[in-house]
Amino acid sequence: MPQNEPRPTRPEVAEGMAAARDRGVRLGRPPAALPEGAPRAAELRAAGNSLAQIAAALNAEQVATPSGRGQWTKSSVQYVLTRYDQERAEEA
Repeated sequence: MPQNEPRPTRPEVAEGMAAARDRGVRLGRPPAALPEGAPRAAELRAAGNSLAQIAAALNAEQVATPSGRGQWTKSSVQYVLTRYDQERAEEA
């Protein structure tokens, strides 16, 4: 089969996955654990800091990033805060 052509769909697989979703089964890779810096990021957000300011503060405090390497960025702070809020909402 040439690489450009889409793979043929298998209706029975699609139907099975749809039925599983209807039953509430979560498909796909499980989410990674929330990083240890999440509460600190939430604390900084509550103090009125911007995403860039939170990233700078976490980098200055040498808080580990979600991947465990590199630097905090605005997008990584936003990701962690979104996940933190979701987990807190699920607990309530």
